[in-house]
Amino acid sequence: MNITVSIQQAREPVAVMRLQGNIDASNFVQVVDKAREIYQNPARNLVIDLSEVPSISTTGLVAIHKIALLYSGVPEKLAHPDLTHNSAARKYVKLLSPQPAVEKALETAGLKLFFKVFYDLESALNSF
Repeated sequence: MNITVSIQQAREPVAVMRLQGNIDASNFVQVVDKAREIYQNPARNLVIDLSEVPSISTTGLVAIHKIALLYSGVPEKLAHPDLTHNSAARKYVKLLSPQPAVEKALETAGLKLFFKVFYDLESALNSF
C-alpha cells in the first residue's frame, strides 16, 4: 500500500489522500492512521482517491467508515456503525474515482448511499 497526500485549496483546505494497492486486513490500520495524521493538520476535509485501488475488503470498508467518523468529530470511544448514517459523518469525507470492483463493494455494503462519490478531482474539491 502506497499512500500520498497533498493539500489542495478549495473554499477551505482539503487533503487528498491517494491510495495505491488493495485495501485489506494487512494495511487498513495504516490507512486509518494516515487519515488521523492528516486530520490533526489544518485540513479537516478529505478526499480519498480510490482510482488506484483495484479491490477493497470488508476490513477496508471499515477503514473508510472509521475515517468518516473521525472527520465528523465523533470520539472513537463512541464510534458506532449507525453514526455513519447521518450527514455529519459524510460531510467531510468524499470518495474519488473508485474502480469498478471497489464501487461494487461500496454499493453492496450500502456505503455508496452515504458518501458522495466523484469522478474528477475538481468536482470533489468544489463540493466542500
